[in-house]
Amino acid sequence: MKRNYDICVVGAGPGGFMAALAAKKTNPEASVLLVERSGHLGGMAASGIPFLGFLDKQQRKIIGGLSDTLIERLVEKGGSRGIRHDPHHVSISVATPDVVKIAIGELCEEAGVDVLLHCELCDAASENGRVTSATFVCCGNKTRIEAEIFIDATGDGTLAYLSGAEVEKGRGAEGKVQPPSCIYTIQNVDKERFISYLEKKGAPSVSPEYMRADPNYCVVCLNDLWQELNPIGQWPMQIWAFICVNSLNKGEVFVNGPRMPKTDPTDPISMTRSELLGQRQAFQFTEVLRRHVAGFENCFISHINDSLGVRETRRIMGRKLLCVDEVKNGEIPADTIALAGYPIDIHSSDDNTSIMIRMDKPFGVPYGCLVSRSFDNLMMCGKHISVDPDVFGATRVMATCFALGQAAGTAAAMALREGVHPAALNVQDLQAQLEKDGAILR
Repeated sequence: MKRNYDICVVGAGPGGFMAALAAKKTNPEASVLLVERSGHLGGMAASGIPFLGFLDKQQRKIIGGLSDTLIERLVEKGGSRGIRHDPHHVSISVATPDVVKIAIGELCEEAGVDVLLHCELCDAASENGRVTSATFVCCGNKTRIEAEIFIDATGDGTLAYLSGAEVEKGRGAEGKVQPPSCIYTIQNVDKERFISYLEKKGAPSVSPEYMRADPNYCVVCLNDLWQELNPIGQWPMQIWAFICVNSLNKGEVFVNGPRMPKTDPTDPISMTRSELLGQRQAFQFTEVLRRHVAGFENCFISHINDSLGVRETRRIMGRKLLCVDEVKNGEIPADTIALAGYPIDIHSSDDNTSIMIRMDKPFGVPYGCLVSRSFDNLMMCGKHISVDPDVFGATRVMATCFALGQAAGTAAAMALREGVHPAALNVQDLQAQLEKDGAILR
């Protein structure tokens, strides 16, 4: 296969596949490679976890462009009902995992993006201020890719880390990270009985009327059951609630379930312990649902995701660092390339608590947050962009990552066409192109 590309995007999650699509759309003559370690495209977008972050607190749409193309394709295939305001999560878009995989694959094929699956990044080289190559392994066979521009969309900053770029991990001197969660699918649920149960018990994050009006919902609930069972050791998860994402399929729901505090997702020993524990807790919690929650009496687990849903590991340091004071003030800098409006959502690395800080206005992400300060030809998109640990709590959600991916891919393609390093790209020209392609920047 071809070993030299104009643009190489590493990681096909929410930021990565969008970056590859945007690069090819902006510069059709460029050769673009999208490399993914798993057997499908989409990453967490194909997990059952809903897409969050499309709207701001005023219910104004703040994410557009290529994400619209994805949602439209999913709706056409019956894998989405579009975007909906959510009283708790601000906005929500539930998507059917396997339909997501197929839709993204189609979009990449139609765009002319080359794709490599089952390729784990194992090494990278840099020289004279540039990343020169990335090496991937599949069943012991190594493939070395050279490119003019690399985009790290691994979610963990793996390419940057292996290249020797400056990264930060987690929070504080100990580098504590938000805990990952075990995500799994339950079938044979009587959803109307469940809604009626919540109607009697009270205090779900969204009302029963909201749940009945449209199957596009996620409900955070069962806090009362947690208060009853946790003190006597019968609540098996280290999270205070049941996070239930409705599937568009009959009798099926997705569970953002057991949360694994004190996990380091970059440490295989730590991840192995948490993977196995999370799987056991998923079965234990499903038994709790069968015993205590109407509608789940005859349910069963049909699928546990192949890996934990990792919230946080490394962040790559860019030409700019977006800090929490700017975010809380709703600042939109002159070099904004994407908006973000999801609350600052921080899950404790030590216990079952969380912090959610809701903001009245969206904020802008500067272009420099997508360009490595260490290497001229290294960009990043997705959750590991150059932000502080608090801002990370707001920018890590999928709709925001879609927008960041579109910005990074568009910038890479424009820089390539103009013969400049990404950091030297005229940001006003980039903004004009993004807005032409449907992005929302103001």
